[in-house]
Amino acid sequence: MAPSADRRIPLPALLLGIASLIPCVAAAIAATSASSPTLRLYGYVALISYSACIISYLGAIHGGLALRETPLSAVRLIAAATAPLLAWLALALGERNGLLMMAAVLLLVLAYDITAARRGWIAPWYPRLRWPLTGVMLVCLLATRQFGPI
Repeated sequence: MAPSADRRIPLPALLLGIASLIPCVAAAIAATSASSPTLRLYGYVALISYSACIISYLGAIHGGLALRETPLSAVRLIAAATAPLLAWLALALGERNGLLMMAAVLLLVLAYDITAARRGWIAPWYPRLRWPLTGVMLVCLLATRQFGPI
């Protein structure tokens, strides 16, 4: 049975989601397998920085949706603002623990996405898009943590 129209991932969202993985995968490959130590380090920096950008974007999605509500939901705004703050903390932590924290924050945001969809705050298809994208990012972060230059 085909999913209902409101649960189908719109093609533009799917294509942009897949395209958003290109920098992540490329950086992880560079960090784990480049022949030059300098390129491996560059791959690590690119991966952890890009991951922080993605997490900030994911938080901003929820912040924008919360701003549309009347009355304004302070709890939802705080939840949205927490994502980039945690990503910044992971950047500041850096190295192997920063990569691990970045992975944990991605999972935390995914859990919030699932809750938001169940409560009707976000499109029902959104968690279906986020699951595989988060999975690929987790593999990239954890592989770089294990086999990267740091």
